[in-house]
Amino acid sequence: MSADPVLVLQLRRMGDLILTFPLLLALTRRYAGHPLWVAAEPRFFQELVPLAPQAVFFPPEHLPALAKRSYAAAINLDSRADAAACMAALEAPLKLGPVAGASGLHIEGYWQLYRAALTRNNRHNAFHWADLHRLDILPPGPVWPAPTPRPARPRTGRVGLVLGASDPAKRPDALFWGRLAGRLVRSGLTPVLLGGPAERELGEEVGRLARLPQANLCGRLSLREVAHVMQGLDLCITPDTGPMHLADWLGVPVLNLSMGNVHARETGPVSPGQFVLRAAISCVGCWSCQQTRLRCKAAFSPEGVARAVHAVLEHPEEIDGNSAWPGLELLRTGRDELGLHSLAPVGKDPSVGGLLEDFWQGAFLAFSTPDLATLLKQRAATLLANQPVLAGRLATSLGRLLAAWARQGGRPLPEDFWAAQPPLLRIFAGHAQMTLQNGDHSKAAWQTVLERAELLRAALT
Repeated sequence: MSADPVLVLQLRRMGDLILTFPLLLALTRRYAGHPLWVAAEPRFFQELVPLAPQAVFFPPEHLPALAKRSYAAAINLDSRADAAACMAALEAPLKLGPVAGASGLHIEGYWQLYRAALTRNNRHNAFHWADLHRLDILPPGPVWPAPTPRPARPRTGRVGLVLGASDPAKRPDALFWGRLAGRLVRSGLTPVLLGGPAERELGEEVGRLARLPQANLCGRLSLREVAHVMQGLDLCITPDTGPMHLADWLGVPVLNLSMGNVHARETGPVSPGQFVLRAAISCVGCWSCQQTRLRCKAAFSPEGVARAVHAVLEHPEEIDGNSAWPGLELLRTGRDELGLHSLAPVGKDPSVGGLLEDFWQGAFLAFSTPDLATLLKQRAATLLANQPVLAGRLATSLGRLLAAWARQGGRPLPEDFWAAQPPLLRIFAGHAQMTLQNGDHSKAAWQTVLERAELLRAALT
């Protein structure tokens, strides 16, 4: 009798599907001998099958049939109601992600709950989504597989410009791309304009502005053909979009122009040694912009990006700071001592936001794995040493939060309770509130969030 398959539900966009590939690799190792099944949108998986880990892909229309059998494990990475219903109906000893139930929706798995709690509340999140997908399967530590090193590539002088993104706020406009392409040509590089059918007109406009109509491949290639072109590039210059994740997965060097409501630490390039360029302002990484204008986008200039391109291409290991592109900061991806994705400024110490991200990462790791409590203490000590006033404000806010919870007397919190907390504490307040909701506000759920708050307060004193 054949082994039960492992099922993964990922019904979102192309980039989300590609960010699921590391999870698929982890599942093939943990469940060796079990077939791997993935439910996804055909317009994405049909082109990606040759590039993906070995799996059988199904369209969403097959969810009712998939719900009728048993699995070795089932993981739902989607928020759709039909996906949660499928999870409720199928049989599996391990279920992770949203599952429909008689009393409402419940989320199984510590890290899947953490990921869900980031909705509209991802400020100070330090975990990449590709890692969050697999942390319930593969806990962090020395057993995490080492990243596959990128092969050495002969220089071609060709650089890709991925023009599009799902939201115009997340990408430069045609004039910007045209000026950047022109500058790259004058410095001896050969731009290639990449995009799908939705970018056909944009590609034509950029090609006209740059006087490079022959460079425009937007809407002319299949996704597999785009992948082939990418593998011949020295660098892929791209906003946070599906083709960026494709280039990253293929081992193509990436310079991510991180603008708009994106958080580079959670959805930027994930493989080590990639570069991210973003505005040097405190509000980067938001869920939705609250400013009157997109300051994170206005900080970019074709001249600054062109200088970053040459720094990355010519001496990536010797970049000594961000003075060459005022208003922007250059960061590089890596892997930390636990194997988790990291994003560090090049030639500079971490910002205040970076220190808070690291602190909260240590906190949520300690909540999930008591053996990592030492890591939380180390991160707290770093915060106290570098930002003592901020650490004091955080400890004070924790005390007020505990007092507010005590006044609740175990009753459910108001829906907007987490949003009323100070921004530096909000990621914990939102996660705690979702933990209570997911646990039906039971005594055990309240005990859990209270113990976590006390652990934080002890680390900060």
